[in-house]
Amino acid sequence: MQITAVKLNALHQRASSARGIAMKMFSIVSDRRAKAGLKTTAAPPKPNEVTSEETEAHLEQHQQKLEEEHKRMLERYAESQRLLDKYSVMPGKGADYMALLQRITDENAADTRRPRQPLVLKKISDSLTEAYLPFNDDLELREQYINVYGGIRLGKVLEDLDRLAGAVAYKHASDANGDLAPVVFVTAAVDRIDLRSRLQPKCNYRLKGMVTFVGFSSMEISIQMQAMSKAGRAEAEPNLVARFTMVARDKYTGKSAQINPLLLADETERRLVKLSEQIKENKKASAGSTLQKHPPNAEERRVIHRLWLDTKQVQNNAYGQHASLPPDSVWLHDTTMSSTTVCFPESRNVHQKVFGGFLMRLAHELSFANGSVFTKSRPYYEALHDFSFAKPVNIGSILKFTSQVVYSEPEHRTFQIAVTTDVIDIPTDSTERTNTFYFNFSSPDIVPRVVPRSYEDMMKYLEGRRRAQAGKIISKLQSAMQK
Repeated sequence: MQITAVKLNALHQRASSARGIAMKMFSIVSDRRAKAGLKTTAAPPKPNEVTSEETEAHLEQHQQKLEEEHKRMLERYAESQRLLDKYSVMPGKGADYMALLQRITDENAADTRRPRQPLVLKKISDSLTEAYLPFNDDLELREQYINVYGGIRLGKVLEDLDRLAGAVAYKHASDANGDLAPVVFVTAAVDRIDLRSRLQPKCNYRLKGMVTFVGFSSMEISIQMQAMSKAGRAEAEPNLVARFTMVARDKYTGKSAQINPLLLADETERRLVKLSEQIKENKKASAGSTLQKHPPNAEERRVIHRLWLDTKQVQNNAYGQHASLPPDSVWLHDTTMSSTTVCFPESRNVHQKVFGGFLMRLAHELSFANGSVFTKSRPYYEALHDFSFAKPVNIGSILKFTSQVVYSEPEHRTFQIAVTTDVIDIPTDSTERTNTFYFNFSSPDIVPRVVPRSYEDMMKYLEGRRRAQAGKIISKLQSAMQK
């Protein structure tokens, strides 16, 4: 995420090219005046005419401003990179996986424990952490993020969001000197990731994260992604907003570890915390009424009954044919798509587990492929709904991702895809569920209505419907937090 001297040289070349064009135009005008018998040097300039000297001076001033601005951006990028490296959730480039495993083994054998410093009150601004994605200025970086349509790969951005959330958590938990505390942070849940406007490849972006709520061992982290203007300032309206829940564990015992409490400086910060508490209460209410514990409510039963009636209206007279598919509809069980991957050390975090952002990226890419087949067009990512990381995934695990379109709203041209992640245990030939992601997409074309056929598919449909409704509420609360 850095701009090299090559990029600055390219800017110099563009400025020089513009200067050459201006000089060529001035030369053409001079030749025409000479043919007409006019003296170029003696002719006084018109009131609105710009001389070559003025053009040259203007270009030099413009070039100087560009150099100064990009120098400032270089400094910001370098500072943000140093901060991410200090509070990193990734091992970093060149880290030896086997050496890290050996060091952890030696530390555990020696039982070398670093004493923890006293807790300190931290302000929201103390946890503020920034990262940059300069797609416009760094062509090498843009190449890594570009998709086949010329847009930005959202899966790669999801990885960056998870990495930044970890850095914010470690920064908030640091002691009074800014040193790391002997705690381990894991991404417990993602409340919501809303994409409010499309990301452009010829634009620089700033990612800004900060703590907005702190419990005993958990914290809520809000992240914004904003476009940078040519003057180097972030736009007022964010392109993307996200919320992460991080949980602290003692590095040596694995038990819950208390983290630094939050000091609220003004009414704005108290409002942020209040909205975070409201989102948390909504999550608790949803978790308490899950379909795995309680049957569908009266409204949901009516929804299922209407779907059943729709299938009965087009039923044929064949014996044993209980239901037929309505027009512009697809059976839910026919929308399945899966993939399998092996987790290599390059996808690890500092805790030697699979990086959560890696799982989000693979799940998003599979859901995108499934959505393309479902709509027969290019789907557009809208949001990632609330989900939890139920279990950590070990390096070397074989993961199976299974996606399914569980809910659709043809009138709004939106649909939801659930992606389950299971670890395959080869010796026992069994699987263990680690995550279930819910992605919301839109399409410019017609979106088929997905219809459940079995009771299990009906529960999937209702769960997708609940996620869509709850997501709209959280999205509104997140919008209120930006005001």
